[in-house]
Amino acid sequence: MTIEGGYTGNVLRVDLTSGELHQEPLGEAFARAYIGGRGFTSRLQYDLIPPKVDPLGPENVLIIAPGALTGTAAPSAARFVVAGRSPLTGILGDANSGGFFGAMLKRAGYSLVLIHGRSPQPVYLRIDDDKVELCDARHLWGQDVHATTAALQQENGRAFRVLTIGQAGENLVHIAAVMSDQEHAAARTGVGALMGSKRLKAIAVRAHGDFPYCDPAAFKDLVAELREIERTDRRAQDVRARGTLGTLMDHHSAIGGMNTRNFQYGQFEGKEKIDHEALAAEYLVRATGCYRCQLKCDRYSRVNEGEFAGIEVGGPEYSTATALGSGLGIDNMAAILKGNDLANRYGLDTIDLGGVIAFAMELYQRGILSKEDADGLDLEWGNYHTMLELIERIAFRDGPFADLLANGVHVAAQEIGRGAERYAVHVKGMTPAPLDARAVKVYNFRYAVSPRGADHLRISAPGGYALDQLPLDEAAEKLRFWQGVVAVPDLMGVCKFAYTYYTETPDIALHRTLDILPALYTAATGFALTGDELLETAVRVVNVERAHNCRLGLTAADDTLPPRFTEDPMPAGPAKGKVYDILEPMKKAWYTVQGWNPETGIPRRERLEELGLGDIAADLEQHGIDIT
Repeated sequence: MTIEGGYTGNVLRVDLTSGELHQEPLGEAFARAYIGGRGFTSRLQYDLIPPKVDPLGPENVLIIAPGALTGTAAPSAARFVVAGRSPLTGILGDANSGGFFGAMLKRAGYSLVLIHGRSPQPVYLRIDDDKVELCDARHLWGQDVHATTAALQQENGRAFRVLTIGQAGENLVHIAAVMSDQEHAAARTGVGALMGSKRLKAIAVRAHGDFPYCDPAAFKDLVAELREIERTDRRAQDVRARGTLGTLMDHHSAIGGMNTRNFQYGQFEGKEKIDHEALAAEYLVRATGCYRCQLKCDRYSRVNEGEFAGIEVGGPEYSTATALGSGLGIDNMAAILKGNDLANRYGLDTIDLGGVIAFAMELYQRGILSKEDADGLDLEWGNYHTMLELIERIAFRDGPFADLLANGVHVAAQEIGRGAERYAVHVKGMTPAPLDARAVKVYNFRYAVSPRGADHLRISAPGGYALDQLPLDEAAEKLRFWQGVVAVPDLMGVCKFAYTYYTETPDIALHRTLDILPALYTAATGFALTGDELLETAVRVVNVERAHNCRLGLTAADDTLPPRFTEDPMPAGPAKGKVYDILEPMKKAWYTVQGWNPETGIPRRERLEELGLGDIAADLEQHGIDIT
């Protein structure tokens, strides 16, 4: 079923409590206002999930949305969003993923899947074009991601793409991911625990049709232009050759900002044992990519000998190699691959997983935790056997210590007490990506103000490291502009890497994002869209997300950074002596350029109405929030 212009427009509503399934067309006004993907999930979190709801209760809603171009022939048109109130942070929650599942879901005719309630027993959702049913999954409960995927493809056919949780999601681990195509993670904010709370083990989808283009000839010409740009872009060539492990680790180490031992240091003495060259020399099998991807930044690796011989895994990418490597003082690449494999099979976010283990190791270093506190585990830095054992225990909440860590670093720190909070590196409950905020200050202000917590994907900018050289008001305005630009791929369902991150110049990123993407959207759907309109939509979504968290009670005080960054000067390396000392002036500049109250950070009525969000302005006022 489609709406005018060829826009793939089914909404699938699933009530797991009653077992009822309902399909309806996507409203045109909603589609135009929010485009797709993150635009849909963020607005619907505001509309469908009341402020006072248990993230693991049946009233929370699991929302799945591919982007507007997901499943088309556009390069890297693979992305989809899994969302709902975060079990990890208690605020806006979502996770973005690639692979092939999102494209299959969109080609089956679905722009949205809304999952309500809680099933009385484990089930999976089977989507075969317009035939949809809930199926018994009791035989799958307790199985890991690989086993579940294999079983569902054996039962239904190899053409089915599978989205599933592992044992971590079943056990309501707050850092659990939702996995698709076995190795692709919708990792952040604990969406795997949300899915597990609903006793929804998996979604299997098959599509026989293609995307119904409105103007296929124009679409084909635009795709050809993108392919040619990408073919000659040197930055794209670099990530294709070396992946994120190669493009990022060298640079972050060179500037002294590579997470080492829970961000105590910015360089790791064992870096050469866990970087791309080490991977390529001994473990790399091939580069892989998502649906319609030329970039192929993914890696597939195998351990051929030694303690972990036989391990094969999709990875590691940079964040995983750092979280399970330098962040823990581990320089054994084979052990990192083993940890990556376990995380994928059990369904765990490797960034928060590494973050909570690093936190525990630092507490051990400082005498706050003993071996007895850790259920007999040796938490010395570099102990990869402990790292692997903790991954297993966390996934199953096995033992009091692992059960505690399974709730994430913020909750664990509160429960431990005794000064542990001082060493918990998080924002709003979420662990940051590997780049230390002390090394690049303006750019990594994003950790403080992103709506999911310590986030590296909501705000970015080509050449963003140079923002430290500008006056703060000018730097904040540039960062605000690029915040909108990098939101566009999340709405369209294309990869940020291919359109904004890994581009040779900012001009190329802007051409791809604000010229070609709206033209592709128009050719695909028949809905005329300009680059300015697309950017305004992205800004609308940013403000919806800010309003969402304000309604939950977050204030300017929550836009902060951990003491590790704001109080501890970097002890050595190129960033030696640096401390994050611009937080408060940067916040005021940021709120001002956003059109928010410069003291409270709450969006003003005037700004919300400019963006067509008058209904949200009224709702905030009804909740007693000052939007003047």
